[in-house]
Amino acid sequence: MKKAIVTGASGFIGKQLVAELLSRKVEVVAIDIRFDDVLLNNNKVTCIDCKDKSPFDLEESLKEQKADTFFHLAWAGTSGQLRADYSVQLNNVKLACDYVMLSSKIACKRFVYASSINEMETYEYLQSDDINPSGGYIYGVGKLAAHLMGETVAKLNGVEFIPVIITNIYGAGEKSARLINTSIRQLLNKEHCSFTEGKQTYDFIYITDAIASIVEVAEKGKAFNRYYIGSGNPKPLREFLLEMKDVVAPDAELGLGDLPFNGIDIDYSQFKLKKVEEDTGYKNKIPFRDGIKMTMEFIKAEE
Repeated sequence: MKKAIVTGASGFIGKQLVAELLSRKVEVVAIDIRFDDVLLNNNKVTCIDCKDKSPFDLEESLKEQKADTFFHLAWAGTSGQLRADYSVQLNNVKLACDYVMLSSKIACKRFVYASSINEMETYEYLQSDDINPSGGYIYGVGKLAAHLMGETVAKLNGVEFIPVIITNIYGAGEKSARLINTSIRQLLNKEHCSFTEGKQTYDFIYITDAIASIVEVAEKGKAFNRYYIGSGNPKPLREFLLEMKDVVAPDAELGLGDLPFNGIDIDYSQFKLKKVEEDTGYKNKIPFRDGIKMTMEFIKAEE
């Protein structure tokens, strides 16, 4: 890999991906609707503002870049009420397919699509009866649809498509309302944390391990193979939560069971949990406890 395009380059995952690519001497074309000075002032990064533009408006400028790998991370409505906004999620699906087609037009041979474990939860939901769908399933359907449609568009247009199924990423630098980040902040502020009983299976991966895995897959992975991006050791959510509490606030009482669980317990046996390691040789480096400690220290310093 010599030059890569990254959509959503200014987000939590995007910025870490750009930094990892630069550390490997890969030039980066960053696409987003806004940029900070870190990206704008780096002469190894070409920043392209895509606000109010379609992917095809970028064709001429991207063709000149001669990139060989395309990382598609950009996705609107990953949290909050927009997860349940079908117009936002349907637009995400079209955008993903358009970027795959754009990748073909600019002769960028590899396309890495960042999907989510939510697509698998949604797929399993579709095979169940008597389940009450939540708004999050609209987000999950978007991820699933973009995966299958994007993969098909890629196959029909000579692009090597690699979907990465990302489980729950956490780590220093995160600002989102996702579970670990929010819970650590609540525990540090001595606020009560409410959860389900936590019997459902979960997995987490620290941001640097997730990014390294994705880059390794982009370089060495097999086209049209899906790669699970996680610790590789899923277990009941309550075990992760109790370990987090022990690091952040040992004397706190977690509200396990405060909330009902109406979702689907994902069957992780459907994944080849060690496929990244088998195909690329990369092994995760950050245990959950260490990752929680680093995330907590970041939040403390920030506040």
